[in-house]
Amino acid sequence: MLQSFHLVILGSDTPVGQALTELAQAQSISLHAISFKDWDLTDQPAIQQKVKELEASFIINCVMASPFGTTAKMAVVLAKVCSEQNVGLLQLSNNKVFAGQEGELFKEEDQPFPQSQAGQDVLAVEEAIATCEQHMILRSGWLFSSQGEDDVTRLLSLAQQHQQLYLSDNKQLSPTSVCDVAAVLLGMVEQARFAELWGTYHYCSSEPTTLFKFSEVVVAEARQHEALKVDEINPDASHDMNTLFAESAPKLACKKLLYTFGIKPKAWRPALSRIVKTRYSNV
Repeated sequence: MLQSFHLVILGSDTPVGQALTELAQAQSISLHAISFKDWDLTDQPAIQQKVKELEASFIINCVMASPFGTTAKMAVVLAKVCSEQNVGLLQLSNNKVFAGQEGELFKEEDQPFPQSQAGQDVLAVEEAIATCEQHMILRSGWLFSSQGEDDVTRLLSLAQQHQQLYLSDNKQLSPTSVCDVAAVLLGMVEQARFAELWGTYHYCSSEPTTLFKFSEVVVAEARQHEALKVDEINPDASHDMNTLFAESAPKLACKKLLYTFGIKPKAWRPALSRIVKTRYSNV
C-alpha cells in the first residue's frame, strides 16, 4: 500500500503525457515529468539510479508500445526496477492488443491474440509490465488531442483542400480525448495509493461511432472557426481517403474501471469541441 505520493510521468512530451502533467500540476501533486528521449529505458542500472534519486512512489508510462516508443525490452527494465524499489507502475496501452480478433466487444479478461505486428508489440509490452506485481495497465481507445498530427488534423486538412470527402461509415472508432485519458490515469493512481487495485483496465469514450460520422462533427466544429472548402461528406468505404486514417479498432468494455474506481466513460463530443477550439486558438 502506497501512502506517500511522488509521481514520475514518463513521456511527458506525448499528448497524453502533456495533458497528465498539466492536470497533476494543477492539483499540486508532487511530480517529475520526464520526456521519453531523456531516459534510456534499456539501461537498467541507470534507470534504477534515477528512480531511486527521485524517490518515486509511482511511475506512469505514457509512451505506448511501438518500435519507436516503448519496446518489450524497455518494459522489462521498468518492471524490474519498479519491483525492486517497491514502486507502482501504470502503463498506457491500447486496443490494438485485440487487433484482428473475432468479437464485438472485448473485456479485460479476454485473452489477446493480436493478428497484426503492432498488436503483437502491444501485447509483448503488456506481458513485460505484468511481471511487476504492483502494476496497472490502461488500454485506451482511438485518441485525439489538441496538438500534433492525428486523425483530427488529417480530417481538417482534407476539409480545407477538397470539396467532397469520401469516408467509411463502416470503419468503427471509439474516439477518446487525451485529456479524459489523463484524468483516468491520475484517478487510478490516486486510488491505488490506498488499496490493492493492480491489474488491467479499459477506457474509451461512451459513444462508438464511424469515421464518416466523426468527420461530420469535426467539420461542423471547425466551421465555427474558419470557412472550409468541403461542401459534402459522403459515406464510401472503398475510397482511398480512408487509407489516411486508423483501421477499425476493437471495442473495449469499460465496466471494470467503473466498478473498481467509479470512473465513468465520457462522451467524446464535448471534448472534441474544446480541442478543435484549442487547435484554432493556437494557430
